[in-house]
Amino acid sequence: MNKLWKITIDEYMEVVKRSKEAGLKAGDDMTPIFLQYMAEKNQKAIGANEFTHEELLDQLSEKHGNVLDISTNDDGTQTCKIHRKKD
Repeated sequence: MNKLWKITIDEYMEVVKRSKEAGLKAGDDMTPIFLQYMAEKNQKAIGANEFTHEELLDQLSEKHGNVLDISTNDDGTQTCKIHRKKD
C-alpha cells in the first residue's frame, strides 16, 4: 500500500537531519525515520492507494495535468521529469 503525505519543506528537512544523525547516506531509505517523525507530530497520511508508481503518475496527470516526478536511484542521484497527460 502506498500512502500519500502532505508535508512542509521544514518537516522534510527535519527528517533529512534526523536521517543524517542516524548515519544514513544519500539514497538510503528514510521511511522508518519519516514515519516515526509523523507519529511524533500526530500527523496522518492524507490518502492511500494500491497503484504502482507509473499507474499513480498516469492517474494524477489525467486528473491534474502535468506532474513533476522526482526519483532517487541507489547512489543518491536524483532525476526529474515531467509526466504529461496522455492524449
